[in-house]
Amino acid sequence: MANKRPPSVTEARREIPRMLQTIRDRDYYSVVRDFFELSAISVRNTFDFTKREELEKRYLNVAKQYSKDQLETFASCLGLFMGEIEAAKNGSGEFRDFAGEIYMDSGTSNGKAGQFFTPYHVSHLMAECNFDTERMKAEIAADPDHVITIAEPTCGAGGLIVAAMDVLKNAGINYAWNAFVDCGDIDSRCVHMTYLTLSLLGVPAVVRLGDALAMEYREAWFTPAYLIAWPHFKRRIGQGKYPQSATVPKAPGSPGIEPKEAPAVAPTESPKNAPKTLEIAQKCDENGQMSLF
Repeated sequence: MANKRPPSVTEARREIPRMLQTIRDRDYYSVVRDFFELSAISVRNTFDFTKREELEKRYLNVAKQYSKDQLETFASCLGLFMGEIEAAKNGSGEFRDFAGEIYMDSGTSNGKAGQFFTPYHVSHLMAECNFDTERMKAEIAADPDHVITIAEPTCGAGGLIVAAMDVLKNAGINYAWNAFVDCGDIDSRCVHMTYLTLSLLGVPAVVRLGDALAMEYREAWFTPAYLIAWPHFKRRIGQGKYPQSATVPKAPGSPGIEPKEAPAVAPTESPKNAPKTLEIAQKCDENGQMSLF
């Protein structure tokens, strides 16, 4: 078992909080929350047009509270955030709880609700203890389209999921094709952080907003890696093997979940009135892992 130490502090890890703290006409709680929400909407509206107009209105309502220079600060922070994730993927950086560390340092976590994110090295140890990677690799060798399904109903900022992807990647497993994550949280801030992180990491996932215990969900955010490879995941997990992962839950209070309901995949070309949010190109690296920039 590998001895995973806490990740070292990177330039991005230092600079993002410093840059966000320069926005002094709003409380830091709101700045951190809005940074992650605007970033998440930017990514989603580039790939998934199912709620494009609704989310674009939300984006503009939040963005109008900031000056042009402050929005440029957000853009610069997102660039640093994306760069750190890309470095982790290509081996020049480390996997870490990318969003959770920034969020916890902001002092905006909800302690009354028991909202304390797991330190990354602990998350990594948990993933190592729970994953039989040799068995997983044997299953993939026998069936290259085999999908490992992972559930995380209280995802926080996605640190446990990132650690799981770290372990799979280190074992030589292409998580972009051979893994699927069904996760969620009752806190919309957590949904935005997790969605942004998993999207940039190229993790096929659905991130749900709602109460996992009551099975009441208000939103479902599908990552680009999942939408792009939808036929593959529909074929492998959408027909009885793990139906709830491949569906959008019905409205709260309605019985059951329809296992054949599929998310609408974003069109290959943007509509004429495409959103003004960040545009990101999709590509794959030499190992087949998806990158969004």
